[in-house]
Amino acid sequence: MKENYSELFPDHRLDNLDLEELRQCQLIILRILKVVDHICTKHSLTYWLEGGTLLGAVRHGGFIPWDDDLDISMPREDYEKFLAIAKDELPEDLFAQNLQSTEFAGNTWTQIKDRKSMIILSEDAKYHQGLYMDIFPMDVYSDNFFKRNLYEKIHKFFYIRVQAINAPLKKPFFKGSNFIKNVIRLIFKIVFFIFAIFDYNKIYNMNLKSREKRIESMKKNPKTNYGYATDVLNWENIFRFEDIFPVKRIKFEDGEFCVPNDYHAVLTSLFGSDYMDMPPEHKRVQHNIRIKSVLTKEEEEKLNEGFY
Repeated sequence: MKENYSELFPDHRLDNLDLEELRQCQLIILRILKVVDHICTKHSLTYWLEGGTLLGAVRHGGFIPWDDDLDISMPREDYEKFLAIAKDELPEDLFAQNLQSTEFAGNTWTQIKDRKSMIILSEDAKYHQGLYMDIFPMDVYSDNFFKRNLYEKIHKFFYIRVQAINAPLKKPFFKGSNFIKNVIRLIFKIVFFIFAIFDYNKIYNMNLKSREKRIESMKKNPKTNYGYATDVLNWENIFRFEDIFPVKRIKFEDGEFCVPNDYHAVLTSLFGSDYMDMPPEHKRVQHNIRIKSVLTKEEEEKLNEGFY
């Protein structure tokens, strides 16, 4: 039976209108984390705060002051179990978006989206643009250096690149920076996959089949090295089992949430040994073009059109 989330984790966005817009949005995303934490605890699933969110927990006791999203990671097996139950467990104002649920989802991993807010990252996006929390799957990488770097990581590289090459051209096609981006993308389409111009589904299904085969192979590796999965762009860090497990809970905002066992080792790998130092002012930037914590009825209907 679905939990009564309006009682467990009430939505207070209308009570927070006197706060700065960014802070209002952070509190909405914090509620998403509380819901996901509750579901993971209920079903004995493992997760931990990730990236900038982990850094915020350790350095600030909550969000990095200028941050506008939230990141967690899950081992592949727990990630798959979570996705299998998410539709039944999440409250109606939240939903999980990924390439398996939404064509051109915008990311190859999963995001839990809020249906009643807005974050604009791209003016021509086809994906849902509600405030979100990222969930990154973590795969088990081989102990063998050559298998890990010449097979598993190279396959990850090509999976991500093929997804990018196969994405549609940005509209308007010939306006501003879109023109240069579209020319580059078109060149890659022609050089690597000429039929990507004509047959998206063929490329997508071929790439998905390769991904699934690789994931099943990596599940058989000894659980000694964890790294960002095939689905996660850019991040290549590998962590030892004991860096992550067993996870423990520390303060984040007004609650306690799971973090890696040796979060110092993880943060040092991600951000360097000086991770506790504040970055210069010009690097304290948000991801969004604009954000909005409370929508009109018309804005909410437009935001969710096609995403039920």
